[in-house]
Amino acid sequence: MNLQDLKTKLKNIIEISKDFIINYKRYFLAGGIFIVMALVLFLGTSSSGGDSKSTSGVYKSFKKNNNSELTTLINNYYTAYAEGDTDTLATLATPVSDQEISYIAFYSQYIESFNDVQIYTKPGLTDNSYLVTTEVELKYNDIDTAAPGLDFFYVETNEDGNLYINNIYGSFNQNNNIYEMDTEISDLIAVYIRQQDLLDLKAEVDEAYESALESDANLSALMSDTLPAAIIQWNTDYTAQVEAAAEEAAKAEEEAAAAAEAEAQAAADAEEEANSYTGTTNAKANVRSAADASSDKLGSLESGTEITIYGEEGDFYKFDYNGTKAYITKDAVNVGDSTEEESTEDTEEEETTTTAAALTAGDKITLTSTVNIRSAMDSSASKVAVAYAGEEVEVVMSYAEGWTKVKYGKKEGYIRTDLLQE
Repeated sequence: MNLQDLKTKLKNIIEISKDFIINYKRYFLAGGIFIVMALVLFLGTSSSGGDSKSTSGVYKSFKKNNNSELTTLINNYYTAYAEGDTDTLATLATPVSDQEISYIAFYSQYIESFNDVQIYTKPGLTDNSYLVTTEVELKYNDIDTAAPGLDFFYVETNEDGNLYINNIYGSFNQNNNIYEMDTEISDLIAVYIRQQDLLDLKAEVDEAYESALESDANLSALMSDTLPAAIIQWNTDYTAQVEAAAEEAAKAEEEAAAAAEAEAQAAADAEEEANSYTGTTNAKANVRSAADASSDKLGSLESGTEITIYGEEGDFYKFDYNGTKAYITKDAVNVGDSTEEESTEDTEEEETTTTAAALTAGDKITLTSTVNIRSAMDSSASKVAVAYAGEEVEVVMSYAEGWTKVKYGKKEGYIRTDLLQE
């Protein structure tokens, strides 16, 4: 999910939670208070392990719990929850999302204690797992009357043989769907909550809850006004925190990428420096911004200028030009011990006193330097051939534009006239 999609989803959370509170505020029950927010992000499925699977236990009647380990687990969970001790809670129930941790830290500020915890069980999907319903009395700070309510847990046995709360199927994730749920367990829970014994128990608790609200105006105000407003504010703050964290993470990622790029460039520059060598221009030549004769001209170098070369790109050398990496055509540079004069396609044109009449058709000229023979009277035209010092070319026609058409072996092309002067 990209940053923009995340922002959009998070902004929708506030409106969703407002709607839920308006429509379902009567279900702000003890223990079930943390299912008040329908911050629905997405639904999904995943697989969950288990050896022997059976759904038959869901149709059995409630069993009043007599498992001391389960009693201890549930009571410890409620104690940690009321104290906002998410570290301890995470050892009893797993996984616990950052969103739920934030919610528990917020909501526990209103809780004094969970009292009179009654535990009812039915067999879960696999061996040594339990569908657990708890009936609790939730005592709020500075409120005389406790609020009755129901809560649900799915309890399993870990590899060490100890019971733990599989928090994927807890009240918070059931409503927010942060973690994907196994379809078999989800289907089992869907059947479980429709069983008559649970519906009967829920009806009793609902009646007790309504009586509690009627008997205590402070409790009624807390459940209908104070808590809904506080939850909306918490949700707004949490959304802002998540957005800020996402933006900070994106910024950090960009900075890390920029640093990595800079480091890679520094390494490349160091390698170029280590492998650099010198060359000397053999003619006045243009300095380009890229390895292309049509790229921006940065300046020019006089013949005989020594340069530091860092590499080659096509027909150009990459070199240091006043502290900047720039390019010069290879034809304009002699490298190493080479002293022969070469012409260049990017050599600045200079006026010449050579006239068309100085050369006549049929003249055979021995070259005194290596020259490029072009396909047209243009220093940027493609090369037909390269003729070397000491070789001979035959004049076909000399032109006033400063170019001479020559025959070189079986090939014909154009050479700057000044390069043919004997």
